Amino acid sequence: MSHILWSLATVVGVIVLALVMLHVIRKNKASDVPIERTERATRELYEEADQKDGAA
Repeated sequence: MSHILWSLATVVGVIVLALVMLHVIRKNKASDVPIERTERATRELYEEADQKDGAA
C-alpha cells in the first residue's frame, strides 16, 4: 500500500511542479517591465559593484 502512495505522490508532485513552472513562465512573459529597463538596471548594479571593488 505504501508503494502505491509513494508512486502517486511522485506523479502528483511532478504534475504540480510542471503546472507551477508553466504559470511562472506565462506570468514572466506577460510582465509590464520592458527588457531595456532591466538590462539598464543590471548594468548600473555592475558599475556600482565595480566602483566599490575599486575603492576597497
